[in-house]
Amino acid sequence: MSVSITSFGKTTDGIPVQQVVLKNEKLEVQLLTYAAVIHKILVPDRKGHPVDVALGYQTVADYEINTDSMGAAVGRFANRIGGAQFPLYEEIIHVTANQQGNCLHSGLHGFNRTVFDVEPTPGETDSVTMTAHSPDGTDGFPGNLDLEIQYKLVKSGLMIQYTATTDAPTVCNMTNHSYFNLNGHNSGTALGHRVCVDADAYLEADSTSVPTGRKLPVANTPMDFTEEKTLGLDIEADYPALKQAKGYDQCYIIRDSGLRHAAWVTGPQTGIRMEVLTTLPGMHLYSANNLAPETPGKDGAQYHPRDAVCLETEEFPDAPNHPDFPDTTVLPKTPYSSTTIYRFDIAPE
Repeated sequence: MSVSITSFGKTTDGIPVQQVVLKNEKLEVQLLTYAAVIHKILVPDRKGHPVDVALGYQTVADYEINTDSMGAAVGRFANRIGGAQFPLYEEIIHVTANQQGNCLHSGLHGFNRTVFDVEPTPGETDSVTMTAHSPDGTDGFPGNLDLEIQYKLVKSGLMIQYTATTDAPTVCNMTNHSYFNLNGHNSGTALGHRVCVDADAYLEADSTSVPTGRKLPVANTPMDFTEEKTLGLDIEADYPALKQAKGYDQCYIIRDSGLRHAAWVTGPQTGIRMEVLTTLPGMHLYSANNLAPETPGKDGAQYHPRDAVCLETEEFPDAPNHPDFPDTTVLPKTPYSSTTIYRFDIAPE
């Protein structure tokens, strides 16, 4: 087990960015302090050959140019806030609108555009902790928010633990926005991936992808992944949610609570299988419908729509505007915390 931290260049503003390598006998994970990005995940395939299963870019500048939050830590509030406003106690909070009148991924100055500090986690041999500060009023969000992300190898998995503290009431919803292709980041379409999601319902969304508040059952619809099927099997079905989003782009309501299983995904060419576990109530399944990078990816890769699948564990989108959704309010005495694990193995033949 090892941790190394080296230089990865600078942002266009001249801020130094570091690369972190976490490695054990089963897994190698490369992280960047820009946006706390997961840059590479090297996993052995069924023949024992290492495969990089996370899409990414070659340079810091490439991550800055592209707006897809590739591999990034996303917050203060991941996903959408409808109408770019929400009630918080007796006040209506107005935040930056940056997509169809809504606030997506916290506007223009979220953690997906922030350079983090990094240190080896005290007492750990396979972990680092990244920290960043979001000042009061950033994109309209109240309170000074301090975020801590611990990345830790747990046997064949990567555990991500988020903790956020504030000095005033605010909201928080953190996710990781990695684009996965378990056949290899440069292997083309992900529509042949086999997917299983532990969810009986998903959140209905309007034409701008903001939840309406309705929870719709997946049974007997193309949205059903309770039994394993290929990602592309029903993606072209004549079904409103799929037509509207040009594929899968929905928050699934994960069964039960606490740290539990949420999903399986398998790359058929390599046999690599990824399990997702989380403490969060939702997981956004996104079939990379709009993936269209401005620059080539790692190793000169040309990424196209549906070349990956995202499994973004999350609080419910637009939760502050829906009193019946799980509460995303964070107070000085009640910090935000969540855990997600991406665990890898070889799927049974």
